[in-house]
Amino acid sequence: MSRLLAGYRVVELSLLLNGATTGMVLADLGAEVVKIESPFLGDYIRVPSTRHLHAQVNKNKRSLTLDLTTEAGREVLHRLVARADVFVTNLLPRTTPKLGASYEQLKAVRPSLIYCQVTGFGASGPMAGVPTHGQMMDAIAGALPGEIGPDGLARARRPPAVRSGSMTVAGEGTATGAVYAALYIAAALAGRAVTGEGCCIDVSAADAVVASAWTAAVAQLNLPEDRRWWEGEDAGRDTARYQQYVAADGRFVMFCPEEKKFWESFCDLVGRPDLKPRQAGYDLRREIQEIIGSRDRQYWLDLAVTHRLPIGPVNDGAREVRDDPQIRERGLFVEVQSDTGEPFVYIGEPVSVLGQPYRTPTPAPKLGEHTEEILGELGYARDEIEDLRRTHVISAPSRVADYISEQIHAEES
Repeated sequence: MSRLLAGYRVVELSLLLNGATTGMVLADLGAEVVKIESPFLGDYIRVPSTRHLHAQVNKNKRSLTLDLTTEAGREVLHRLVARADVFVTNLLPRTTPKLGASYEQLKAVRPSLIYCQVTGFGASGPMAGVPTHGQMMDAIAGALPGEIGPDGLARARRPPAVRSGSMTVAGEGTATGAVYAALYIAAALAGRAVTGEGCCIDVSAADAVVASAWTAAVAQLNLPEDRRWWEGEDAGRDTARYQQYVAADGRFVMFCPEEKKFWESFCDLVGRPDLKPRQAGYDLRREIQEIIGSRDRQYWLDLAVTHRLPIGPVNDGAREVRDDPQIRERGLFVEVQSDTGEPFVYIGEPVSVLGQPYRTPTPAPKLGEHTEEILGELGYARDEIEDLRRTHVISAPSRVADYISEQIHAEES
């Protein structure tokens, strides 16, 4: 992780992925993140079928179990927030007041708090109270249009090629919403350093999906229909100089020499100066395919590097992406041994900071792993901690282990 947010404290109250992904980004930036979980349920994604998601999205965090339906639990939360810089939640606006976790309640405890609520549809609008899962955020944003399949049932329409005129160029809601949330949190911290004031940030993951597809949205809303080159039976056929082509070894390249200088250089290098005047057309695509198809992909990638041409690889699937020399050199994938001794691949930071290399992350915490440690930091004495455990405001370690064992057994059977 980098250290850009080192020294900042984040309290995360979330289930599943929206809030947890935001916390992950902040933790990757060096912030100290404490994740609050129910002493009885924990985060739903701890179960075996989604344990890999839990491992990725909760790395570099500490886990505190807390029953916020109790007055004692809310007192712990408020004491924790009084020392925090940021509070992140993906709970719906109607839920947080019951848990002592609304903006108004926490602002009273920490006036300079940066409060971020990142939900599927946002905290305002007619559907603000609707629970959401990832594809709902994508669907409302136009990134997952529907169609009727051959079996007569509705399904998501996934075009064979994502074109810049389609909203399908948008990012996935959970990840995209978290990136925008983290950006605004970082900006709020910078603003607070100047003004001393906190703020409340309302993130709609659906809005973030639309914003990530701004090129398509702006084109659809502002270009006349006769200029919408991406529509119709011949869509894309005339963009021969911005297409995928298949090389001799069956692997694909993205071929994008749109500018005249790149196009003419390519024509000279392949011995086809006669193609220079050609700008578009389906026949030109066929001729370029014949040229690309005469050599293996690596030949074209080497040509791109040597002569600085806009030609790049088209990878299929995470394993192929991980093994790509360019991606591997950047260190995006971090391979470690998990606590079970099995290999695990984390997704690291997509941005590098000079002098701050990404360090091997600490594993996602066990449920309630840091509860006593955090309570001690907040000034709770041993007898007070025991009282919280006795009244089930926090989890007893044995109860946590029993619960997780029950969930694993239930899912595997």
